[in-house]
Amino acid sequence: MRRRLVILAGLALLAAVPLVAARAADPPTPDPNFAFDLAPRHCLPQPGNQYEAAQYAREGWQGPEYERYPDHCSRLKFAFGPLTIKPGQNDVLIQPLTIEKPSRDGYITRFKPDLVRPDGTVPPIEQIHLHHGTWLSEPSYGNSAFVAAGEEKTAAWIPRGYGMPIKATDQWQLLYMVHSAVAQPQVVYITYEIDFVPQADAVTLGLKPAYPVWLDVRPSAYPVFNVQRGFGSGTTCTWPKQECASVDPYGKSFMGQGQPGNGTGTDLALPARGGSLGQMTNFQGGTLIGIGGHLHPGGLHNEIDAVRGGQSQRIYTSNARYWDRTDPTKYGGPPTSWDFSITVNGLPYWGVHLQPGDLLRSNATYDTTIQSTYEDMGIAIGYMVPDKPDGTPNAPGVDPFTAPYDPSEDCASGGIQAATPTLCDQGGALTHGHLHENDNYGGPQGAFPAATPRAFPISGVDIGGFLYNPGDLSMISMTGLPTVKLGTQLSFLNSDAGLDVYHTVTSCGFPCTGTTGTSFPLANGTTSAGRQLDFDSAELGYGPPLIGPAKQTATWNLNVSATAGYKPGEIVTYYCRIHPGMRGAFEVTN
Repeated sequence: MRRRLVILAGLALLAAVPLVAARAADPPTPDPNFAFDLAPRHCLPQPGNQYEAAQYAREGWQGPEYERYPDHCSRLKFAFGPLTIKPGQNDVLIQPLTIEKPSRDGYITRFKPDLVRPDGTVPPIEQIHLHHGTWLSEPSYGNSAFVAAGEEKTAAWIPRGYGMPIKATDQWQLLYMVHSAVAQPQVVYITYEIDFVPQADAVTLGLKPAYPVWLDVRPSAYPVFNVQRGFGSGTTCTWPKQECASVDPYGKSFMGQGQPGNGTGTDLALPARGGSLGQMTNFQGGTLIGIGGHLHPGGLHNEIDAVRGGQSQRIYTSNARYWDRTDPTKYGGPPTSWDFSITVNGLPYWGVHLQPGDLLRSNATYDTTIQSTYEDMGIAIGYMVPDKPDGTPNAPGVDPFTAPYDPSEDCASGGIQAATPTLCDQGGALTHGHLHENDNYGGPQGAFPAATPRAFPISGVDIGGFLYNPGDLSMISMTGLPTVKLGTQLSFLNSDAGLDVYHTVTSCGFPCTGTTGTSFPLANGTTSAGRQLDFDSAELGYGPPLIGPAKQTATWNLNVSATAGYKPGEIVTYYCRIHPGMRGAFEVTN
C-alpha cells in the first residue's frame, strides 16, 4: 500500500509540472506513440538527406515536403537500452523486445537504425558502433530477420503502396553486436525509427503486404568469412563462389576458406507451389519490390541471381559507394573504411517476379588489391509481395528470364517503367550520404623511431590491459624493440580473455603508426623491408559458440621462419582489429 501511495504521489507531482522541451542530454525513452497516436510525427524525409527526398520524389509524393501517407503514417522512435558496454566489447547478444515495438496492428513502411549515447549524440564509429543488429519476430514474417543494420546504416524503405504487416501480439527479438574499440566502459542505446501505418489506415489506403526474404552467403548466427590478398582474380574475390582465404574467421578450413569455392554461390529455394515462407502461405509466386545489401569495408558488391531450370540471371548488384575523403559529398574513395553507403533497388523502376521453386543465389565480392579483410559479411534483404491465389502478380515486375537486361548503373532504359520493361540490376539509389560519425579517417603518420633500442630475444607476447607486452609501440622507446630468432615460434597469449575481451594479432603496414580512424590501421601487412606479409590470429578469447566471433582459445603461434619468408633485420608490425589503437612490433634476428 505504501509503495502504491508513493507511485500515485509521484504521478500527481509529474502532472503538476509544466511540460518542457527535452534537453539534448536527456536519454532516449520509449516512444509514447507505440500504442496510439498521442502526438503524431509525420513521415518525412530525414532532414538534410537529399537521397531520401529524391526517393520519395520518385515514388510520386508531393513536394517540397514529400510526406508519405499524409494523415495516415506516424514516425515512431524507439530506444533499446541503456546498454552498458564493457571495455573492448565485441560480443553477439540477443534479447527480447517489449515496449520497443509498435503495440498495435499495422504496417511498417520504413525502418532506420542508429546507435547513440545517452545525450543523443552518435559516437565516432572508430570508437564504438553497432557492428550489426538483426530484428526477428515470433511468429516469423519471412525466413529469418525482417530487418538488419550494420555500420553503413542503410535504411529500409518499402516502396509506395506496400508495407510489412505486423501484429500487436508479435514477439520481437534483437540480436545485436555492439563493438567497442576503446578500453573504457560505455553506455549507449540502439535506436530505430519506424514509419508506421495503423491497420485501419492501411485498409483505407489499400496497402498491400510485403514480406522479408533474408539472403546470406553464409547462413548462420554469425555469418562471416575472410578475404585475403593473393586470392581470387588478383583484384577481387567473390565468396563462396571462389576460394578467398587460407582459413575461415575461426582459423578452420571451410568451403572457399582453405578449400575450393563451390563455383556458384549460396542458394535459397523459394517454396514450391502451395508451400509457405514465413507469413506467405499457399505460395503461388511473388514479386520482389525492394532489396538492399550489407557489406564490410573492402566490400564492393552483393550479387543476387535468380536461378530457374539451371539458368542463372543476375537480378541485383549492390554497389558500395565509398565517400571521397577530400569532398565527402562525392563518392570515389578507396574501399577501406566504414564511410560508405550501399545502393538499394526497388519500385518504381525495379521489380522482379519469381515463380515457385525458383532459387535466389547470393555471392559477395571484396577488393583484394589493398588489404586482407577478416570477418566479412555478404547479406541482402528483399521484400516480396506474394501473388494472388490464382497466380496473378500483386505488384509490378518483370520475369528476369524473359525481360531485356540493362546493366547500366543509372538504369538508362527506365527499368520496369520503360515502354518495353527492362531489368536494371544496378540502377539503385542510396539511402544516405556521408555520415559525420565517419569524419575521422585517421591515417599513417611518422616513422618508426630509428633510435629504438633492441631488447632481449623473446618467444612469447602477453596481451593484457589492451597492450602487447613486450613490443607494444606505446612502450618500446622505454622497453626496447623485442627480437625474435629466425626459425622459432612466437606465441601470443590473450590474458584479457578472463575479462571476456577478445584481441587479434593482425599484420599491418610498417611502421603502423598514426591516428586510429575509420580507415586506419589496415590489414595491409608489409615488413620494414617492404615485403608483403599477411597474418591474422582470429579473435583470441572465449565466448558463446556459433553466435559469436571468439576462437575459443586464448593462444596463437606465429611461425617466424625462413620458409614463411622471414629474413633477419626485418621489423614486423601488427595490431588488434578489434581495438586498432593497440599496435605491436618485433625484429627478426639470426
